[in-house]
Amino acid sequence: MDQGVALFHPEQMDTRLSKAAQVYELLRDAIISLRLAPDAPILEREISMQLGVSRTPFREALLQLATESLVRIAPSDGTFVNRIILSEVLQGQLVRDTIEMRLTRLAARNFSESFEKDFELALFRQSSAAKRQDVDEFFTLDNEFHRLICKCAGFPEAWQTIHGATGQLDRCRRLAFSLEAHYSAVYDEHAAMYERLRASDEAGVAEIFQVQLDSTFPSIDILLRERPDVVVAEGKADFDVARIR
Repeated sequence: MDQGVALFHPEQMDTRLSKAAQVYELLRDAIISLRLAPDAPILEREISMQLGVSRTPFREALLQLATESLVRIAPSDGTFVNRIILSEVLQGQLVRDTIEMRLTRLAARNFSESFEKDFELALFRQSSAAKRQDVDEFFTLDNEFHRLICKCAGFPEAWQTIHGATGQLDRCRRLAFSLEAHYSAVYDEHAAMYERLRASDEAGVAEIFQVQLDSTFPSIDILLRERPDVVVAEGKADFDVARIR
């Protein structure tokens, strides 16, 4: 079946965003979930027609994805999904370990009762997805939980900085998650983080979030062992991982 027809539909478009942003989010999600596999071509004409967008916003989206190393553009050959670049996975990890950690502490410091319903709904939805073992929904909700933390911290736009810097890391997390299926552990960590946020316990929420961050390293090990075909380690993977653990 044609790639564009198989993977993309007009009803997936989020009209609250610009056309370029809509295409970017759809392609990014397909790349991270491996619905668009490493080395797969991005069929510009077919996908543009399927989504009902012109080539201008489509190409703007591709340029953003290329900036994040999620795709590579070869002028004479076309555009292709990149493999998972381990050095950039580690760069994304550093972004979370610094910027997102700081925001998590600020969320505890600035927490107010007005956020309780949002967090409780987020946890309810995560619990439901975990019971159904719906990896795509659960992974999306995982990120939404951390986006909510940025909002609670008082810096909602900071999520876009994190989002744009962690595409390769998200691919690693998403693929390893499907191999590990640790739904309950992640849900329990989020529930515990929420309790620490409500208690304005900066050190406590940071400690739990650090556990989540550190889980990336065994995920990388699993990925290298189970799916080496989708990873570019660039010849110095062991050194790079050991340096930031």
